[in-house]
Amino acid sequence: MKKIFTFLFSITLLMNYVTLAANDYIYNENEQNNRFENDLCEIRIFMWSTLGTGWNNNTGIVITVDGVDYGTVNLPPAIGTYEGEETVLIPSGEVIFSWIGNYFSYTYFGFEIYNTLGELIYTSPNDHYIGEAFFSYPNECPHFVECLPITDFEGVYISEANQVNLSWTAPESTDLTGYDIYRNDVLIDSLPPATVFFSDNTEELENGDYKYCVVPVYPVECDLDEECFETNINIGIKNYKDNITIYPNPANNVINILGDRVSEVKMYNNIGQLILNQRNTNEINVSALTNGIYILSVETLTGTITQTKITINH
Repeated sequence: MKKIFTFLFSITLLMNYVTLAANDYIYNENEQNNRFENDLCEIRIFMWSTLGTGWNNNTGIVITVDGVDYGTVNLPPAIGTYEGEETVLIPSGEVIFSWIGNYFSYTYFGFEIYNTLGELIYTSPNDHYIGEAFFSYPNECPHFVECLPITDFEGVYISEANQVNLSWTAPESTDLTGYDIYRNDVLIDSLPPATVFFSDNTEELENGDYKYCVVPVYPVECDLDEECFETNINIGIKNYKDNITIYPNPANNVINILGDRVSEVKMYNNIGQLILNQRNTNEINVSALTNGIYILSVETLTGTITQTKITINH
C-alpha cells in the first residue's frame, strides 16, 4: 500500500535524436502521471529527413481544438539526416492539424502523429502535397485517478473494552471510493469514503500480536505507503464447559483430571502467560508453582476444551 502519484506535467518541446519506430512509443500505464495535467493530455509529433532536403524555414504544424489554437509544432530546417520529436498538451475536443510555411520536398521527409495513449493516428503521405488542414480527429483525454493516502492515522487498543479503535483523516481526492480494513493482512471490512473511524471487537480473538491497516480504495490500483497499527492483544481465557472433572481445588501439589482421554493441558497465570504445557496426561504436578490463582485449559482427543480457575495453596 504504498507511493503517491503526482500529476504535474509541463508543455515541453523535445528535440531528441532517436530512432523512430511505432512500437517505441506505445503507451505505458506506469508513466501516465507524466502525460496528464487536469483535463489536458499530450500529442507527440515525430519527424525525420533522410537525404538533406525536407521542410524549409518557418514551417510547422498548427494544432487547434474546437477552434482554439493550442500551439504550433515548428519544424526545423532539415539539414542532413534528422530525426526528432515535439510535444504539446491539448484538451479533449475536435483536433485539427494544419500545415503552415513554405513548400517542402515531401519525397525526403516525413512525420508521424501519436495520441495520448501512444497510438499512431497519422502518417504523412509520400505521394501528394499536404494542404492547409490535413488531418482531424476527436480527442478524448483519459481521466487519471488521483491516488492520495490517508493522514493523521492513529490506532489504540483498549483492553478493558476489548476494542481496537482506528481513526484517520480522509484524503482530498474526488476519486476515493472507500477504505479496506485489514487485520494481519486479512480483509475484515470495507467502508464507505465518508468514514474516518473503525472499531474492532477483540473479545473473540486469540491472544497474540495483531496488525491493523487502513487502505484507501480507488478505481485503479495505487502504490501507497501502508498506514498500520500494531498491538498485542490479551483477552484472557475463554470459558468452555464439558464433562471434565478437575480436582482438588484449591490444589496443593497435584491436580487430577477425570474424564475423557486428555490430549493437552495448558496452565496460564493471572495475566494470561502460558507457564505449563503437557500432553496425554491426567495428572499435573504443580508443586513448583507459587501460591495464587491460575487458569487450567484441558483439551480432549475429541477436541473439547474445558477451562477453569485453579487456586494453588501449598
